[in-house]
Amino acid sequence: MNMWNVSLPVAVAALLAGCASGPAPQAGSTDATTPVTTMHTAATVTATVTAPLPAPAATAVSPEVRQDAVPCADTDLVVSHRPLESQGSEYRVVLEFENVTSKSCTLQGYPGADIVDKDGPTLHVERRQQIAAPLLTLAPGEIATADLQASDVHRETESPCENWGLVVITAPNMFQQRQLDLRLPMCSALISSVT
Repeated sequence: MNMWNVSLPVAVAALLAGCASGPAPQAGSTDATTPVTTMHTAATVTATVTAPLPAPAATAVSPEVRQDAVPCADTDLVVSHRPLESQGSEYRVVLEFENVTSKSCTLQGYPGADIVDKDGPTLHVERRQQIAAPLLTLAPGEIATADLQASDVHRETESPCENWGLVVITAPNMFQQRQLDLRLPMCSALISSVT
């Protein structure tokens, strides 16, 4: 067997494997969506690999704020919402949780959400899957948000959703339910954690 017949495929494979590792991101880089393109040429083989940069690390909360901050209580927060957005059969609203006290407090997790109709059943809003819910420290006047999405089409039958109901929210890890002046379809809905 000719040594060059084995060595050329091995060399090409090694070259392509080397192309998959681009240069390390610069320290202090904040653009996590800028692709890195690396091009290597050997003999007649050309490879282009595009890989996103890793997301920047989260900013740490200063120790003095974290020591003073306790979990938010129901009375610490005012719950409101931004205007309802829609596109086709999908509806989205951003929920706001504002710290109205004079002290910092922490908030983490998923809000409880139901869409209720006085004449029919309640739709319990499912949690949108996420890797983790961040621990937020809300200074006085700061706002945490969560996305609430609903569809006016039945997922199983693709028929229109006829029932709409009022949105009832419970802040993460709390008990007080708050009915918002907001109506959404009662077919299917998802909510994100607070961010």
